[in-house]
Amino acid sequence: MIKVLLVDDSPIVHRLLETVAQKHFPGQYHFVHATNGEEGVKQSLQENPDLIIMDIEMPVMDGLAATRHIMQQNPKPIIVFSAATTKIANLVMLSLEAGAVDVIEKPNDLSSTEVENYLRQTLFQRMKIFYGFKVIKRFNPETVQRLAIEQEKLKHIAEKKKASSHTYPIVGIASSTGGPQTLKRILSQLRKTSYPIIIIQHIPRGFIEGFREWLLKATQLECDFARENTLPQPGVVYVVNEDKHLSFNTRGEFSFIEKPPIFGIRPAADYFFDALGEVYKERAIGIVLTGMGEDGCKGAEKIKAKGGTIIAEAEEDCIVFGMPKAVIEANLVDKVMKIDEIVNFLNGLSQHF
Repeated sequence: MIKVLLVDDSPIVHRLLETVAQKHFPGQYHFVHATNGEEGVKQSLQENPDLIIMDIEMPVMDGLAATRHIMQQNPKPIIVFSAATTKIANLVMLSLEAGAVDVIEKPNDLSSTEVENYLRQTLFQRMKIFYGFKVIKRFNPETVQRLAIEQEKLKHIAEKKKASSHTYPIVGIASSTGGPQTLKRILSQLRKTSYPIIIIQHIPRGFIEGFREWLLKATQLECDFARENTLPQPGVVYVVNEDKHLSFNTRGEFSFIEKPPIFGIRPAADYFFDALGEVYKERAIGIVLTGMGEDGCKGAEKIKAKGGTIIAEAEEDCIVFGMPKAVIEANLVDKVMKIDEIVNFLNGLSQHF
């Protein structure tokens, strides 16, 4: 039986998750309950749960502070389950940075007839995935900053992409679970780039604006939404704030298509990579980061077929080695890289265009 610590100030949420568990997963879950972050921190030490469901906005101690305490004292897989508001979105991103493994958007109407199906397909699915998941102890932010300053500067080992023309490349990144933390780590170390970076990140749409603002604070680059009929510009990082798949028209401009989700995901990396390869050919560089499933693998075939490059994040750096594993096993990868090697590669790329 999976022991779950549920930290939420809403009695309705506690009753609802108990009901869904008993109705659809009898005998599989045992819930321990806390109504604020302070109680959650205490219960995590006393009850030693297998995983934690964490709300963000709570009295006494919010979910961000509780996540930081738990990841320093007794690390557990923490799934953030929160409403998507502008106020909360930044705290959610900071919670992921502090060590939470994933975020699920809390429905506005918890009495809806569809809410049980939604929870079964999202929250309970993630609970099964992260049961037994190994997490690492996190230092507090001051310690991290001190260690970063004391760290010896990484040796420059950037690999150079051999382009067949003098036109700048187009970098596309696909990421899912663990992606926000990984993307921040990469983008925060990039200097001004001579090429655009386009990101497909699997994240509830309600958190996309907060995700963009969070990245914007972490990077020297501009960070904008991909907009219909505009060309990707060098030095800009693009994210998608549309419930549509991202593609390109024949002029290389952003285009959105209303096709069904893939693996329940829209926008999906498969559509994006396919269009990136078709339109930009040898200029296309696809980078597959941490994430569940195999989104991006089919699209990577097109990038390779058109002369582009595929890079996969190394297993030892992945929070979830699903998406990179899929492209590696499909023999589509030109190079497997750790996160710092990806940073060096991207910084080195600007020297040649």
